[in-house]
Parts: sequence; C-alpha cells; structure tokens
Amino acid sequence: MSQIRTSQVAFARWRPWASMAALLLIGACGQLELRPAEPKRSLPPGHYEVFGEVYQILDESRGYVEIGVASWYGGKFHGRRTANGETYDMYSISAAHKSLPLPTFVRVTNLDNGRKLTVRVNDRGPFHDDRLIDLSFAAAEALGFANQGTAPVVVEALDARNYPEEVPAQPTLSFYLQAGAFSQETAAAGLRQRLRGILADAPDGADVHVLVSELETGNVHKVWVGPLAGTSARTRVADQLRETGIQPIEVRVE
Repeated sequence: MSQIRTSQVAFARWRPWASMAALLLIGACGQLELRPAEPKRSLPPGHYEVFGEVYQILDESRGYVEIGVASWYGGKFHGRRTANGETYDMYSISAAHKSLPLPTFVRVTNLDNGRKLTVRVNDRGPFHDDRLIDLSFAAAEALGFANQGTAPVVVEALDARNYPEEVPAQPTLSFYLQAGAFSQETAAAGLRQRLRGILADAPDGADVHVLVSELETGNVHKVWVGPLAGTSARTRVADQLRETGIQPIEVRVE
C-alpha cells in the first residue's frame, strides 16, 4: 500500500508539468509551417516531359527526313494506350517518334536490306538518345529486323499522305556519304567527332551519324554524312573528306 501511495504522490507532483509540456508542444505545432508540395514544372505548348527530359513537338512534318537507328517495342506495351489515345497493337503497323506530330505517315527504309515500309506514327518514344524511331513488332518484322532488335534506317515524312489537300511536291532522293565502317563503337564515335569538327562550315545537312548494323558476325558501326541535297553540296563535302585521307562511298536512298 505504501508503494501505491508513493506512486500516486509522484504522479500528482508530475502531472502539472506534463500538462504544461503538452500545452507548449501544441503551441509549437500551431506555429509549424508545412512545406508545400513541389509544383509540377510548367511547360510551354508543344512540349512534354519524360524521365526529366523535355521534348519539343514539331509544328509540322513537311520535308522531314532523318537518319538514325530504329528499334521495336512489343509485348510489354501490347494493349496499352498510345500517346494519341489509341490502343497499341504489336501485330499492326505503327510507330512511336519523339517529335513528329501525331498522327504522321512516314516511310521507313532499312539501310541493311533496302526494305521500305509506310508507317503511321501514333505514339511517343523511343526515349533513348541513340534511337530515332520505335516500330511495332509487325513493322520491324516487315522491315526484316525483328530478330535483331535494331537497324539503321531513314525516316521520311510522306507529305502527300499527311497534307492531301495540298499539291504534293515531286519526290526527291536523299544522298549520304559513308566515311567509314568499324567493328568497334569507340572507333566510329571518334571518327564522328573528328568529322563534325572538319565539317563545321559545310553546307546545311552535313551532319554526321553513327549507324549500327547487327550482323551474325557482330555489329558494324557505320559513319554516314548527310543527308546532302544537290550535286554541289555532295561534291564539296566529298572533297573535304578526301583531303583528310577518307575515300567516301556515296549512298542514294529513294
């Protein structure tokens, strides 16, 4: 009994201090300011953000032509919603592109085998710096690289399909110069950097690309310059390459 009374007395002495501490804590909490949630970044019209990277959508697709690496996406995205609200079907012909307006019809040419395919772009991607376009499985199969995974391609917007109300321009040819082909990626990257310095003052379109061809014997990394419009531009760039000891090979893409 004496122990119980002692505990009761101790609690009675401590209770006022506990009440005061509780009041002080409540008062302090009333003065705390909660940090507001980080606002979502506001982007200008025609821009979107994926994985922290901001991409800009082209105002139009007229005259668009680009060279790069194509990949394909399949089962993981089959049945999901595309960027323009359609349902992705890996067994139908379609494609994803980072900047072309949706939808846009393009012609994709596989530079390894010359196969061509008209594709409707209805999705966004691929979100890799070294990829130009993501094709559906069916499109990759039609172009002959479904088993490889990637292929070097030329992507050209079809103005006659995208702007049928306008008089279509006469089809033009795209010309490129192959400056080298290497089994080692580092060698191709080194030549690309070197040529970009040499061709800094070259005519518009004299950009340098590294294209990867996946072969059974291993990957081949090709260094291409272009597209080059007009005979004079091709001649000037070819002469610049020859002055550095490079014998370019002219490639024509219809």
